[in-house]
Amino acid sequence: MNARRIRDEVLAVMRRRWGGAHVSDQYDDIARSFDEVESVIRFVRENLEFPSFRRALGPLTGKQVLDVGCGEGTFTRMIMRQGARRVVGIDQSEGMIKLAQTIEAREPLGIEYLVQDMVTMPALEAFDVVTAVHVLHYADSRESMAHLAQRMFANLAPGGRLVALLANAESSARSEEASGFRTHRPDNPREGERFRVSVLTTPPTDVWVHHWPSESIVSVLESAGFTGFTWHAVAVAESVAPEDLERARQCAENPTSRLLTATRP
Repeated sequence: MNARRIRDEVLAVMRRRWGGAHVSDQYDDIARSFDEVESVIRFVRENLEFPSFRRALGPLTGKQVLDVGCGEGTFTRMIMRQGARRVVGIDQSEGMIKLAQTIEAREPLGIEYLVQDMVTMPALEAFDVVTAVHVLHYADSRESMAHLAQRMFANLAPGGRLVALLANAESSARSEEASGFRTHRPDNPREGERFRVSVLTTPPTDVWVHHWPSESIVSVLESAGFTGFTWHAVAVAESVAPEDLERARQCAENPTSRLLTATRP
């Protein structure tokens, strides 16, 4: 499915979710800048996040993967193409799951998509890998983070791995121009404090996330039973185009995202 068709599908989901044909001002802004937002995100995703995530995943041949908070399935499809035997994507947004299913119907990969609340989902199965892409930094309290951690742990087989991509709590403004993101983090933020991240479109497009230092995330996951924590650097793809190499390097020097892996013993 081409980018324009995906854009139209996403905007249709937004309209249905936020009031028929009349989208709120915030979502009108996102709709107007959708192509520009996608261009900014695509650069970071394809030149840094995708290759770094693949390395952290490791070999997937014969494995079953649960992708938590899959959205419309961008990373879910990448995971399936890595050779996994079975991939299940879950999201609490019925609209996003319908969009993911629409893409799957047009370009079948064999992915299953389910509407599930990540914080209350049952133990669906014993998966070899659970992935959480840009999910953890939306937790608004230690309690909600703990519930999510417990549900991810419950869906892993013994020896299974968690692979999480999340906002980098230690990033600074130095990478703004290169990455296309501006972080409006307050000085000395509290654990779980909400702050704004702007995608540098014209005008900027804002999203809201929560501040979770590395030690806080590890503490919550450890309480849920996880062990073997490893933080992985977000690195530049070997396939980056020569004209994009310097920009990609600047992004990697002060990345907006970070990768964490952990294990269920």
